[in-house]
Amino acid sequence: MQNELSIRAKIGQFAIYLLIIGVTLIAFPSNGITYLMVRCAQALELLVLGILVLPKIQQTIKFDKFNLLVIGWWLCYILNTFLHPTDVGITPVFMLMNVLILLLLGTKYWTQDIRSSLKGLIYIFSALVYINAILLILYPEGLWIDPEWVGRGNPARYLFGNQNQTGFVCFMTIAMQCIYTVAYNEGRSNLILLIIISLTTVLFLGSMTSAVGIFLMAAYIVCHRFFQKPKIWLIVFAALYTLMFIFIIWYGNDIEHIKWATIFIEDTLSKDTTFSNRTIIWANAVDLIKESPLTGYGIQNTEWNDEHLEGSGAHNLIVMLLLNGGFVFCLSFVYIVVYAIREALTVHSKITTTAVMSLCVLFVMAFFEAYNIIYFFLYLQIVYYSSSIHKQIEESE
Repeated sequence: MQNELSIRAKIGQFAIYLLIIGVTLIAFPSNGITYLMVRCAQALELLVLGILVLPKIQQTIKFDKFNLLVIGWWLCYILNTFLHPTDVGITPVFMLMNVLILLLLGTKYWTQDIRSSLKGLIYIFSALVYINAILLILYPEGLWIDPEWVGRGNPARYLFGNQNQTGFVCFMTIAMQCIYTVAYNEGRSNLILLIIISLTTVLFLGSMTSAVGIFLMAAYIVCHRFFQKPKIWLIVFAALYTLMFIFIIWYGNDIEHIKWATIFIEDTLSKDTTFSNRTIIWANAVDLIKESPLTGYGIQNTEWNDEHLEGSGAHNLIVMLLLNGGFVFCLSFVYIVVYAIREALTVHSKITTTAVMSLCVLFVMAFFEAYNIIYFFLYLQIVYYSSSIHKQIEESE
């Protein structure tokens, strides 16, 4: 039988997730009051980390290979940042702290009762998606304007930042609810409502990348029977993704001469063939990567990106990793992704297939945007533990 978490453990875990998400996902203006609030919350996170770690030290911490890979990657990733000239302060340290808390919650609670853990996350993310929708109705022009914004994008900020980060949160919420619904046959109404609200939100904000991601996720839900052999789909996806990266980003092939691609980009996605200047940013990034291919330049701030890339960021997850950590950290990140997927697919079930396919959709979205990397690792954690969901269900029957 599955060991269900106690009420106290569920409340504690829920409160910790709420704290982390409040600090790392919600966008705050850079003024004195909010700065103080965020720093106080980070101090609380440090206390939480201590509470989670100290008992583990007494019992001797036993992380599995996935957790050790993630921790090792982050430690080296941050060390690499501080070995390069950078002006990001101690932000990378707080990033590591949040990832460590997420991993510790996984080893402490997910291995025992992943259903309660996933349900708590879905409650928080769903509530935030609905709150954001209400705020959009009340403040359609945005909650505040970012005075330090650079680039061509909209400086208006919503609950999660710009329109693309909003779409990322919406997609993650849908994906988590989809996995939960497939696993436990609950939450269909919330899933349908999330898709409707999220799609309306991203279309209103003009994030076509997010709209495509949500549409692909909805299409998977309808056509999931065609994905009985996920390994074949993964091979095809990886091959196409690699080819797209090589020809569109690395070699910067001019796609405006490809008629069907031009029609899709301009008519369907409502973008120009430079993907709103992304091809220019990618070309500048590739030149920089070639100058420092092994370890990159470390984590950099928006001003550095504007000076060197002519944009606010890399607008591609792989490009961002290559800039921040070179091929060493990018390839090791890919290895962690492959390891999580392999662990998930040790069990053949709709649960693990849904987790892996939704991760593929997330990578499609990340081809055009560099989202909050902390939550990429959170989703990798969900994919990794998706096989445990299946096993825990079997044990409880």
